[in-house]
Formats: sequence, C-alpha cells, structure tokens
Amino acid sequence: MVMQKKIRRRQGADPVIALQAAGRSYGARRVLDGISLELRQGESVILRGGNGSGKSTLLKMTAGIIPASSGRVVPGSRDLRVGFAPDRLPKLRMTSNEYLTHMGRIAGMPRTALEERIEELHVLLDLPAGSSSMLIHYSKGMLQKVNLMQACLGEPDLLLLDEPFSGLDTDSSEKLLTLLHGLRARGTAIVTALHDPLPSWEAVSATYRLRGGVLVREDAAGAEDEETDPIFYELDGLLSEEARPALGEQFPDVQWQAAGNALRCLIPSGGCEVFMQNFWAAGGTVLSLRRKEKRG
Repeated sequence: MVMQKKIRRRQGADPVIALQAAGRSYGARRVLDGISLELRQGESVILRGGNGSGKSTLLKMTAGIIPASSGRVVPGSRDLRVGFAPDRLPKLRMTSNEYLTHMGRIAGMPRTALEERIEELHVLLDLPAGSSSMLIHYSKGMLQKVNLMQACLGEPDLLLLDEPFSGLDTDSSEKLLTLLHGLRARGTAIVTALHDPLPSWEAVSATYRLRGGVLVREDAAGAEDEETDPIFYELDGLLSEEARPALGEQFPDVQWQAAGNALRCLIPSGGCEVFMQNFWAAGGTVLSLRRKEKRG
C-alpha cells in the first residue's frame, strides 16, 4: 500500500543546516578548507569533483558522522532528521525488510508507520518486498536501492546521498528521481554527490565543485535558451476526476491528458515545484516524472 503524503509547510527562511567556514584535516593533509554553505527547505545541491576531492568527506561532515576540524556545522534545529546514504552498503546477512526494520527502530519510528513506509519504498523503487533473500546475495543495483531506502525511511529534513545512481539501470534511476522530486516538493533539503550528468536533477539544483578542498559554485554553462528550446516536465500519475478541475484552473499553463484517474501532465519547468506540491496535496500519486526538451 502506498501511503498518502502530507505536505510539510515551509516555515521562514531559516536554514535547515549551515556550514560556516568548515574544514576537515587528516593529520597534516587538508581535505576541506573554509566550506560555507546554507541549505533551506526544498533546496537541492549537487556536489561534483574528481576522486579524492572530498565529496564523501563533506557529506559525512554535514551529516555529523565526522566532526569539522575547523569552523562549524550548525543544524537548524535540535531535532533535525538526517538521512544519509554512503557510496555503498555492506552485504549483510539480513533481508531488506530485516535491515530496514532495524534501522527504523533505531530511528524511533512507530511500528505501523515503519512497516507501511518499508512497503511503500519497495514499491517506489521496484524491489520485491518480503523476500527471504539476504543482502549478501543482492546485485549492486539491488543493494543500492536498499541503501537509498534506509536513507529515506523517515522522510528526513536533510537527505545526503553519495553517488545515489551508481549501479542503477535507467528505469530504476527514473524511479529514484521521482522519489527525490517528491521529497523535495514536500520540503526535504537534498545534497547529492554526482559524477555523471543528470539534466532533470540539475534543472532544480545548485551545482558546486570541490577544487583543492574549496567549494566553488558552477554556472549553468551551455544552458539552452528557453525561448528556443524550452524545458518542461512530463508527469504520469493518478488523480481523482473530482480533484482535477481545481488543479487545472490553478495551473492553466499545464497541459493535461486524462483517462479516468490516470493522467499525463506537461508542466513548464519554472512551475514544476509549486505544481508538484499542489498535486500531492490534492491526493495525487506520481508514477513517473521526466525532464523533457521541446524542440522547435
């Protein structure tokens, strides 16, 4: 059963987390130097950099797994919920359900909510639920899905992902993107360390590159002129016929194709975030969300 989500309202402009001239050293080796960055609800950031540039170290420092050697990492609240997916998950002698149940109990999730969330994430990422197969026998892609599930279990305020698309095929990557877009629309701040281009996520994210331990903002070099090559999003989903007219009136620029409760929406890039928030609030279910380019 897929749980119906509630929108977390954005409250003020206070950051979810702030890095203030934060640095990290290992002995005499300076890995990160003077990192300053603020993240607010619903914002997403992409980290790029070569192997050994410090991306994983920055994610761990932001998550509080390792301390900053200098400067400060300041959470926005004492009860900040952080989800972290490392670059790989160990092959454990546990089933996916056993592992996720264990992680949910550590996080203090109520039993019923935890069971429903585990089932929902298996559906969203297309991994068989209730399998008796242990993680030690999982493929790289299957193991990565479980890794991502544990990070998203409690719908965190801050989600930190280290190469989350590694090992995923195209279909699984699309499902993960749909999950991330939904979390972001409901207020989760997301940081992803990425190696390969990912246009549909880059379109809604600020991109930074680590060079010599310093974080540098990247400009959208080579971005298309939206007047000649506009970007839009194609949403396939489910929404009751009763809820559709009000949403259509609110978003006249969205194109609709519908058959019963099933629909396809073409959403202008600039209005995608607000539309998704209202779509979820109206009881909609997202089946897929893809970035498209409408060429003349």
